[in-house]
Amino acid sequence: MIVRWLIGLSLGTLIIAATSPWFVRSYVPRRYDEIRHRVLLSPGESYRWRAEGYATTEIGPHGMMGRMTLPNAISSNAVRTDVIALWGDSQAEGVCVADSRKLWSQLQSELQIRTATEHRPRPVQVLPMASSGDDVSNWVAELGRSEAGFGVNEHVILLCEMVDLMGSIAPIDEWKDVDSAGLERMNEVTRWVPDFVLHAGRNLFTDPNTLAARRLRFGIGPVRRNNEPTPVRFETDVDRAAAERWILANLSALRDATDQPIWVVYAPRCPVIMDGTLRWNDPDEVLWSILLQNAAGHEIKLVDCRPAFRESVRRGVFPHGFQNGRIGNGHLNSVGYRLITREFAERWAGSERSDRRRQSVGEPE
Repeated sequence: MIVRWLIGLSLGTLIIAATSPWFVRSYVPRRYDEIRHRVLLSPGESYRWRAEGYATTEIGPHGMMGRMTLPNAISSNAVRTDVIALWGDSQAEGVCVADSRKLWSQLQSELQIRTATEHRPRPVQVLPMASSGDDVSNWVAELGRSEAGFGVNEHVILLCEMVDLMGSIAPIDEWKDVDSAGLERMNEVTRWVPDFVLHAGRNLFTDPNTLAARRLRFGIGPVRRNNEPTPVRFETDVDRAAAERWILANLSALRDATDQPIWVVYAPRCPVIMDGTLRWNDPDEVLWSILLQNAAGHEIKLVDCRPAFRESVRRGVFPHGFQNGRIGNGHLNSVGYRLITREFAERWAGSERSDRRRQSVGEPE
């Protein structure tokens, strides 16, 4: 019996090891980036994602997902180049879709087409600066660094949950130094331990959402998981006033971090299929209304993608979800990125035309 058990264990493990690239994400080394001042996936690696979608992402310089080159140096007499930094969390990072369908790639192609119709077309480059788990504190810290390091002259923030605009912003000098020795030890483990073993250990000992250590539950039946978007609820007017102060403070922090134009593109999971029901309402409607009322005062331009999402869902095409996940729920897919690209490009091109008209009549920008 013991011999059979060992043979079965060995053969089962070999089968899982051989087939794991089909259904297990990859783990790749990370390194500290001197320009962005943070730990990022190492350039030249391939990052495989399988939880939703079925894509492999090539990691470019400075942890840019899917972009393998930086914009070329611009001579003093060249036509102005728009270098746009795209910020956000995993929804903007786009590891669920192929590199050519990622949001930054679709944006760059569409904006270049738009500028090609001008009398003096100019190149547009979009740098994917988004990273899973990022929120307003990361964006505030990195806006200025991207301008100094990459020549960024415009910022686009993809906001998919209003809670990402509600975080606390720590002063720059409070950011902890990187543990180089610990990072190198983890990279050694990543290089030598198979991905499926790392993934199994992570799922067993840590919570998949928070990465905090968890207690093992020895019980019968599944654990019910609540996968709703994270709403901020208001019990009283005092709560709303506190939320408004928080949003105002973070808008001010964003504006103080850069003199360049800032766009916030709102693309929440709305509509979403939840527990078999199609839900049309945005749980963060109140917070969005606060942002809508105060963004102009901080010279931040807004794009609301919810009408485009709703119209697409009415046609039966969902901007979120994948066939190997849940259609109508989850991360943005290539359809969602195409809708966001169209909505932003229309607003961006209109804003550019307005700026040129003001300049032609001598009005201040």
